[in-house]
Amino acid sequence: MSPTQIDFEFVVNSISEGVFTVDTEFNITTFNNAAEHITGYKRDTALGRKCYELLKSSHCCGENCLMQKVVNSGEKGYSTDVVIVAKNGEFVPVEISVMPLFDNSGNIIGGLEILSDQRKIQRLRQEFEGRYSFQNIIGKDHKMQEIYEMVEAVAPYRSSVLIVGESGTGKELVAKAIHFLSDRRYKPFIKVNCAALTPTLLESELFGHEKGAFTGAHSTHQGRFELADKGTIFLDEIGEIPVSLQAKLLRVLQEGEFERVGGKKTLKTDVRVIAATNRNLTEEIRKGNFRQDLFYRLNVFPIKLPPLRERKNDIPLLNEYFIRRFNVFFQKAKKGVSREALNFLLQYEFPGNVRELENALEYAFIKGKGDFIMLQDLPLYMIMTANTGDSAFIRLDDLEKHHIKQVLRQCEGNKQKAAQLLGITRKTLYNKMQKYGL
Repeated sequence: MSPTQIDFEFVVNSISEGVFTVDTEFNITTFNNAAEHITGYKRDTALGRKCYELLKSSHCCGENCLMQKVVNSGEKGYSTDVVIVAKNGEFVPVEISVMPLFDNSGNIIGGLEILSDQRKIQRLRQEFEGRYSFQNIIGKDHKMQEIYEMVEAVAPYRSSVLIVGESGTGKELVAKAIHFLSDRRYKPFIKVNCAALTPTLLESELFGHEKGAFTGAHSTHQGRFELADKGTIFLDEIGEIPVSLQAKLLRVLQEGEFERVGGKKTLKTDVRVIAATNRNLTEEIRKGNFRQDLFYRLNVFPIKLPPLRERKNDIPLLNEYFIRRFNVFFQKAKKGVSREALNFLLQYEFPGNVRELENALEYAFIKGKGDFIMLQDLPLYMIMTANTGDSAFIRLDDLEKHHIKQVLRQCEGNKQKAAQLLGITRKTLYNKMQKYGL
């Protein structure tokens, strides 16, 4: 065999990660030794089978299927939270990477997927963290432990769930946890942001429309309730749905049926509904903005998520989680958060909750150069808010004075170091200190 004629099967069987390929119909065409070990299926059994029928991945089919995106559009993908089902029925957590396969003319002829078995890593992490991580939800606080128990309790049933909490508390993560712990885990999980669309577009997105139903409706369009059949639909920001659509939504919840916009045929759907809101729906009912009967139908099993300020003992754990993630993403090796930065984060009120902490640490990864995230690496607005409450600085000089004062305190009065952190000369710093009476 010449160096230019290396056998493809030989190459993939030399790789320690699981590798398989599919054609454009998702039939498995290659299945290496490591894939056999991870899944328990022999190569002869796997070849010719549909990948989604064999592996039954939590991401198979629907909008979450990365292989479907590869075959349809050539879009590469990577995911760390995939679960496949082995031959013996075991749920196997894997990281996956997918990429398209092309012929000599540049046409897509299939896709390639790399599976990395995460069972050992997950066991070690679970031993270390205990039950501090649950379906990508991080928290050891007793309030979060109660949330985990509620999710496990409601997941096996079809009952509607209403998740209530401030923005950034992780409502979508809880919805996904319920879905992936249920017997619908292999069916679609469809999300709809009810606040992101106009009433007309929202109705079309939820229920679909017939060709010619309105200007621009050039073809029949399936709605999210059709796409989510046998699966779960997550209605985020349900409090924003217009009253005109609430009766139609109530009918789906009660009867499991609806008509497309412009259509006369009644369609049936078997969908579990999980809704979320940061609004007080009881108050919205009083104002006439939300139907009481719809609220009772959605609120069968309510779950209220605590804001981060009520579980601050989770902040160090969340820091570790996000630092691990951003180290991979940014290809860095941050070791943690400095004591000063951690003390600040523990004092900060986090109006944006976990999402704000995540964004702040991402900002610090981009800005900071050292091995640890320092206080000066965090967004300036957080420091300003923490020291001034909700009030804003009126004059630019006030903002500059406050910032210089904070940096000097951080540097324990070392003016040379403070000047370096501020990006100015020591002489300029002295002038500003004299100007502001510091």
